[in-house]
Amino acid sequence: MTEHTIDPAILEAVQSIAYRFGVEGLEEMIVHANAELEIAKKAYAELASDPD
Repeated sequence: MTEHTIDPAILEAVQSIAYRFGVEGLEEMIVHANAELEIAKKAYAELASDPD
């Protein structure tokens, strides 16, 4: 298993949501983060397949 350090800004953002909005807020953030992740993956795939 490789060790991975979480960027402090990411950790702070997640904890901030948890403290302010609780479990429901974290769940909502995860849904939105997954949607953004799919958008980013598609954009990277398009860039990688672009011959220019």
